[in-house]
Amino acid sequence: MSQIEYNIQNRDSFDDMGMEQIPVVLSRWVTFTVAEEVYALNVLDVQEVLRAAEITPIPGAHPAIRGIINLRGNVVTILDARTFFTLSEKSFDDDSRIMVVELRTGEVAGIVVDSVAEVITLDEDDVNEAKRASNDDGSEHILGVVPQSNEKGNDKLIILVDLKGLSDLAGK
Repeated sequence: MSQIEYNIQNRDSFDDMGMEQIPVVLSRWVTFTVAEEVYALNVLDVQEVLRAAEITPIPGAHPAIRGIINLRGNVVTILDARTFFTLSEKSFDDDSRIMVVELRTGEVAGIVVDSVAEVITLDEDDVNEAKRASNDDGSEHILGVVPQSNEKGNDKLIILVDLKGLSDLAGK
């Protein structure tokens, strides 16, 4: 195959100036807030978001475990994101939500957060770069941090959360 035939067959991978374009891989993330910080979980890990539920406490459970709920006949462990991130406690209010997520073990758990904001799309290269940047031992439940600009032009940092740490906790 000549170079001209190759260029014609692969035309979609080149821009108007003939420069080769690398396909962009995007991933979607659900953003939420805890103590005015913005966090995100991969949208594929989030099953649903609940406004409120009656949480039954479990005596002797890990401090980050608020209790359990009955979700359509299934018992779901509810974790407190503030305790998990070693932040001060806050009572459940109108903005608080329970994010029901599937953990890496296949178990389902709920995470109490201050609010759920939106679903955002991130370039996978930005996500991978954030993962490489936060490789220390003190952040085992953090994948990385991705800077984002909002509509007002202000920059904010979005902390990408890894569910591995939550899996270990929910199994206790």
